[in-house]
Amino acid sequence: MRRITLSALTLLAGVVLVVLGFFLSAPIGPTTEPVYSNPRVDFAPLMFVVGVVLMAGSAVVYELSRD
Repeated sequence: MRRITLSALTLLAGVVLVVLGFFLSAPIGPTTEPVYSNPRVDFAPLMFVVGVVLMAGSAVVYELSRD
């Protein structure tokens, strides 16, 4: 049960970071100038990438944790 819980928490943290990174990267509304096409938060694309890595790492957490 412990390994399922740890794996699910890792997967959930990854999903949260992916969703936050995606929505904080996307501009709201149509972009009329190149300035508005930048992410709203500077490190939002990094949050997205870390979330994807955590989601893939949840399988590693499941395999390496004890039962």
